[in-house]
Amino acid sequence: MTKARTGKKDPKVLLMEKKLRKQRRSKMLKSVLAIFLALLLVGMALAPVFSQTVTVEPYREGGHILVSDQEIKITAASDTGADVGYHDFIDFMMEMVQSSYYKDVDKQDLIEGAYKGIFGVLDPYSTYFTPSEYESFNTSIEGEFSGIGASITEGKNGYVEVVAPIKDTPADRAGLQPGDMITEIDGVDAAGFTTEKAVTLIRGEKGKAVKLTIKRPGLEDLLYFNIVRDTIIVKSVNYEMLDGGVGYIQIIEFGSKTNAEFDAAMAFMANKDVKQLVVDVRNNPGGLLDTAIHVSDYFIPAGKQIVKIDYKGSNDRTYRATTAKAPMDVAVLVNGGSASASEIFSGSIQQTGSGVVIGTNSFGKGTVQNLMPLTNGGGIKLTIAEYLLNGDYHVHGVGIKPDIEVKAPVRMTDELMASLAPVNPRAGAISLNVYGVQQRLELLGYDIVADGQYGPASKAIVKQFQALHGLTASGLLTTQTIEEITKALVSDEAKSYDPQLEAALDYFKK
Repeated sequence: MTKARTGKKDPKVLLMEKKLRKQRRSKMLKSVLAIFLALLLVGMALAPVFSQTVTVEPYREGGHILVSDQEIKITAASDTGADVGYHDFIDFMMEMVQSSYYKDVDKQDLIEGAYKGIFGVLDPYSTYFTPSEYESFNTSIEGEFSGIGASITEGKNGYVEVVAPIKDTPADRAGLQPGDMITEIDGVDAAGFTTEKAVTLIRGEKGKAVKLTIKRPGLEDLLYFNIVRDTIIVKSVNYEMLDGGVGYIQIIEFGSKTNAEFDAAMAFMANKDVKQLVVDVRNNPGGLLDTAIHVSDYFIPAGKQIVKIDYKGSNDRTYRATTAKAPMDVAVLVNGGSASASEIFSGSIQQTGSGVVIGTNSFGKGTVQNLMPLTNGGGIKLTIAEYLLNGDYHVHGVGIKPDIEVKAPVRMTDELMASLAPVNPRAGAISLNVYGVQQRLELLGYDIVADGQYGPASKAIVKQFQALHGLTASGLLTTQTIEEITKALVSDEAKSYDPQLEAALDYFKK
């Protein structure tokens, strides 16, 4: 019989078994730690948050913000008890960044970045202001600051865009237009900039220039502006008499002084026995809710809805006209720079059938913001409601579509002229010439597509231009025709011609 072997195990086998036992212990330890961490996170997520209700007095402001007159209640996390784990976690993340990030980072910058991140997931009009940003913001809404004089907002393409230049300011004189996207500020790429960050860079010392790179819808090439900052004092209302006994009132913003100034303008019109009135809110970025209601009340029959403020929950509030309608026909001029309070005014007149709206589609801002100061010197601007017009018409993202659509020609500047395709009057209908001519006709207000193709539609537009300017209406791109198109674009008549205002005057003649 052969005896069974009872010798020692191979050293290699023993080493392998030792490694396997070590791996099992390591895996078990990781599993226990993972379960512990999961329970910790669940506990943090489920921990009750005690809160206190803080009533904040409403803050009214001008500019692009429509402001509520209702008190807002904010739920604020308690400084004690159940949210300690949350604060520990935030502290842990900040300490990790400060200890491991490859550059030095100021803790206060991280804290303010966390605050901004909360509002970054909301709409473009809700934001946290640092103390310096809040001071700058308050300076602007008080009606006087040093800058270029343009209202801007966060656009849909990753860049801030111009809502409207304020009349007779550096931005207006330079030729900035509603819809212009600001891609660079003093050579710094502005992609992803908040409105507040862009404002901080654009504003500055009076007399010093800021360089803006602009992407304008419809133009392929970028535009470059070197705009010298100045003291911006925002006016509110201008008025005059036009030919034929037609009254004209321009509202630049719906600010704290607008009610009194508009009352004076209407008293002037009544003394002149005006029966037909043009109210111009083009490039008016908005302002105060109560001011928009006050001005609208002049033109809407008593009892009819001006606007409804749709708050979260059931605290909606409807504002109705309280006085008799002024005994005059009214035409309201709007464009893409007419926003917020301007849209309440123009839209309430349109939706109640109290007048006619002329121009191009308005901006489409139909939300209400409230501004709240904080104890650290900063502030919060928070969207608290949406406003609806008569018949529950939603303005937000849609705007006011004019009853009579009239495209306004673009005001020519040296920067815009330099961006156009060159034209050679003697070259005829070659593709680059055609494209340049189409660009210029489009800027003159003709309904033409700049595609470089000289088809029947383009030829018909050229015929229109030739007939209007005393040329032979052949539709051919003759040397004389191209020279006349170029001349028309920079003429004083072209600079002063206002087809939207002319359309309003024609409306009253019918």
